[in-house]
Amino acid sequence: MRIICLIENTSVNDKLYYEEGLSLFVEYGGKNYLIDTGLTGRAVDNARRMRLPIDDISAVFLTHNHIAHTGGMEQVMRLNPKAEIYIRAGAKEDVFRKNGLFKSPVGQGKGFFKKYANNLILFNNFSEVCEGFYLASCEDFEEKAINPDRSYYTISEEDKKPQPFDFSDESFAVIFPKKRKAEGLILIGGCFHCGAENMLETVSRRWYGIPILAVIGGFHFSSTNPKALNCSADYVTAQSRALKLSGAEKIYACHCTGFRGFDLMDEMLGDRIMYLGGGEALEF
Repeated sequence: MRIICLIENTSVNDKLYYEEGLSLFVEYGGKNYLIDTGLTGRAVDNARRMRLPIDDISAVFLTHNHIAHTGGMEQVMRLNPKAEIYIRAGAKEDVFRKNGLFKSPVGQGKGFFKKYANNLILFNNFSEVCEGFYLASCEDFEEKAINPDRSYYTISEEDKKPQPFDFSDESFAVIFPKKRKAEGLILIGGCFHCGAENMLETVSRRWYGIPILAVIGGFHFSSTNPKALNCSADYVTAQSRALKLSGAEKIYACHCTGFRGFDLMDEMLGDRIMYLGGGEALEF
């Protein structure tokens, strides 16, 4: 099994694009999959530059409906018109983010779901892409473990008033890279809005006793400024402690983790954590 970071906020090669988005190319079981598509079509451009078969994708998994993860969908589907698209059913709800006195949509609207209706596989809490490749959502919601960024909201159909969004669009992948599942699993998230701690609790319940080989993704400790936090340092430390207690052998942070967030995680996790830049590959 191999995971290649097509694009994220940084790049390890000056010939590759980078952007405030995330896309991972996954080679698994003789097929190719995509986890998120980045902010624009540049993930496709990077795949071509790395000579990856971006036109041979069996399925696309969208961790949540934020444009930084779904923005490159059109370019991907133009090359793979028959690819299946997995996303939680809650992603169909229109979500906005506060921007001063204004609001801005954060993800794909209803036109997206109409356009790709024949490709979409909407699931509620759990789904299987193929043997050993599963999609899950948080079943544990310890309030203090949820990311404190509360700038996302929906509009009530009844009274047209803003309502806090519960991230019912968010899910994560659990992949078993070995033939024997008992040898370990990999957890891959997009932004961990629901909190790494809550996701780890869910994994522990569903796959009790299975070692965690790696946790990969953005941890949403920063927004547009990677040098600043969008949460308290204590929250970062608490999530890092949960990762440490989970026994995860490696943590590969990227995207919305931010530089300050990564430094704080590094203080807790030491040599167990690495930054995953655009263009880097992991083998399991």
